[in-house]
Amino acid sequence: MTINRAIHRWQSYAGFRAVTPLLLMQLISGAWMLPQGAFFPIYLEELLHLTPLAIAIIVAAAQATGLAAALIGGGLTDAFGSKRVLTIGLAGGAIASLVFHTQAPLVVAGLWCLGGVMGSLQTLGASSYLTRAVEPQRLGLLSALFALSFTVGGAISNPMAGWLLDEAGFGLFGLTGVIMLAAAALLVQVALPVHSPSNTAADAPSVTLWSLTRRPVVQMLMGLRFLPTVFYGMATVLVPLMLNDLAGNKTTVALYGTVSLLVASLAQLVAGRAADRYGHRWPTMVGYIVLIVAALGLAIFARTLWGVFCFGVLGIAAAWALATLFFVLVSDGVPRPEHGRAFGLLHATWSIAMIGGALLGGALTRVTPGLPFLVAGLLNGLAIVLTLAFFAQVQRRHGDQDAASATT
Repeated sequence: MTINRAIHRWQSYAGFRAVTPLLLMQLISGAWMLPQGAFFPIYLEELLHLTPLAIAIIVAAAQATGLAAALIGGGLTDAFGSKRVLTIGLAGGAIASLVFHTQAPLVVAGLWCLGGVMGSLQTLGASSYLTRAVEPQRLGLLSALFALSFTVGGAISNPMAGWLLDEAGFGLFGLTGVIMLAAAALLVQVALPVHSPSNTAADAPSVTLWSLTRRPVVQMLMGLRFLPTVFYGMATVLVPLMLNDLAGNKTTVALYGTVSLLVASLAQLVAGRAADRYGHRWPTMVGYIVLIVAALGLAIFARTLWGVFCFGVLGIAAAWALATLFFVLVSDGVPRPEHGRAFGLLHATWSIAMIGGALLGGALTRVTPGLPFLVAGLLNGLAIVLTLAFFAQVQRRHGDQDAASATT
């Protein structure tokens, strides 16, 4: 028993060691990408003197190009390997960071859209690499650490980014981003192990995105990704506005941002660990149930400060935990050689849901502040049904595979 336990611990350590460069890459890229997204609208407003509408158009254009890249990039990761696509995404992101070195509106828009494309490639390359490199029984905790590394990078760098902008301006800020992403690309290229051809599309059957979307399991995954993201798209826009109106100060909004970040990070670790220890079904079910409770709580207590604060934090934590669990869900439902295309579809689904959730929330809140969250909570009731159906389908498929193996 002691020997088996030692072997298990060594295998777990070896799996962690294999993806350590990936976690470091996440830390570096999060340290740049999160502050970059926060300060880019300020750059457009202060130096280019653009209107809020023009700023929104540029940001939306980058989301659209990122969506298109997600559909294409998934196939690229399966055809050429996750590591190569990840490296391209990081290197291209370094080029796109030159956006802070020009004040020509068209060039700025083009570079920001390039950043949207490269951000999608980076996300798809890193996500598919993780699910291919780690065994399913250890994927929960490592996927939580993967997501947490990005968040921690941003949390650490945000104060330093503000200081750098105050002292040196956007020029040095942008140059710092170029250096950081270039360093991350070099780290991936040099330190990240290369998968064998059996883990890429070289030995995979020819599967198009269209044929992939026709599979019931993939359709369920897309539904499970879409529904909580509709809530998340609403919450990220509406909850800070609601808190600002109810509290009448920015301090409460800032406190909400800090608390939600801390609680969501803890929720990711708990969800990942629970998936490894108790299986993938129940942590997923609990995540959706908590999100529904948070949405309905926001609907009922939309006019009370404590209600919006507490249920907003709870909802963000549930959404982040579910995002972490999607690594294990993809691993359960999709063959490894097709993980890139699956993540591409899910990233495109996420983009559509984010845009749709923000627009739907903005429209419904004109009727009453709690209505968007009531609709989101009711919609996510469907996620419970989809979760049960998904795991039943996965269990049936594994049973068929076991039966086929037994006969051979």
